[in-house]
Amino acid sequence: MLKLFVFVLILFTLVLISMFIDGVVELHKQEKEEKKNIIRDGMKGYLDKTFGFGNVTLYKTILDAEGNTCYLVYLPKYEWFKAPKYEWYEVCATQSGYKHEAVKG
Repeated sequence: MLKLFVFVLILFTLVLISMFIDGVVELHKQEKEEKKNIIRDGMKGYLDKTFGFGNVTLYKTILDAEGNTCYLVYLPKYEWFKAPKYEWYEVCATQSGYKHEAVKG
């Protein structure tokens, strides 16, 4: 009788754990989807539209001679079993909007 009770208890515990894990995975997927639907303004919005959501990383903030704010950002490119190669861009805020240029090193 005790063996049957332990078996049923273990089964019940496994079912509850699987339901919990399924719920956590669903919440994670939902949070990821909501994060993609966020629309940002300003420089972050421009970077998201140009390079994809969250693909570039801000490295440094620079003020140019005209007083415009520029950012040095990098975009990692991953290849199979290789270290990533980085593409560097200078993104500047001007009176007419934003512009970016590739930095050659």
